[in-house]
Amino acid sequence: MLISSRIIASRVEVGGLSGAPVKPLALKTLKTLRSLLPADIPIIGSGGIWTGQDALDFAKAGAQMVQIYTSFGYNGVGTCRRIKDELVKLLEKEGKTWGQVVKEAVEKHSWREFEPKPTTIEQLETATEELKVYLGLGEREKAERGQRSAAQEATGGEAELEGAAQASIL
Repeated sequence: MLISSRIIASRVEVGGLSGAPVKPLALKTLKTLRSLLPADIPIIGSGGIWTGQDALDFAKAGAQMVQIYTSFGYNGVGTCRRIKDELVKLLEKEGKTWGQVVKEAVEKHSWREFEPKPTTIEQLETATEELKVYLGLGEREKAERGQRSAAQEATGGEAELEGAAQASIL
């Protein structure tokens, strides 16, 4: 009877999942969002923050601030102070400030515009040769050059001169 009443209640009541169970999903979402946004856009992390460690986890994922909701509702007005005190101890152990942790995470995880590296002629030539080999053009090109050279030697270069003469007349 207890199970069936819970099932019926879940179908008619309004609400959703909140608190500690959403933390893994919230962190994953935060990391994804952080990677798609530039560093100058702040993100407020929320979802499952009950302890100082939870808040620190969100900072390390790239949130500049955190929002507390469900834990505040369950634990009352002292929740924010308790989380802050726990967070201060954790940061002291790491020898960092909240700002430093956030800055490192944002720099590490934020989207960056692609910056092409300068290339040298030698690098371009090497890349060209690698591409020819990959496409199978290198061997064919050598064979074609060899055939042309053989044909020119056999005719004494007359065909080439004849073609040049005809082009100059036109």
